[in-house]
Amino acid sequence: MSPFLGAVCTLCLALHVVGGALCLYRIIVGPRAADRAISLDTLTIVFIGIVSILCMQWNSTLYFDAVWILTLVGYLGSTAIALYLEKGRIF
Repeated sequence: MSPFLGAVCTLCLALHVVGGALCLYRIIVGPRAADRAISLDTLTIVFIGIVSILCMQWNSTLYFDAVWILTLVGYLGSTAIALYLEKGRIF
């Protein structure tokens, strides 16, 4: 990996960590359940980004399966939370 790409990946990781910390703050402090649900969904996306950037830095494709699984679980989880908040039940 080139030094420029390494520096950009490190910067992106730092910004993802800051974004994740802000999402955790909103999960803890959020005044409504919808705010908490949105920040949990955003935190899932931030975690997927962190894993993808680490795969680029480590020059490995080992964790891309974990990215697919996290994407699927994040989508299903946010859909279930949205249905629960709208109707009061999931099914």
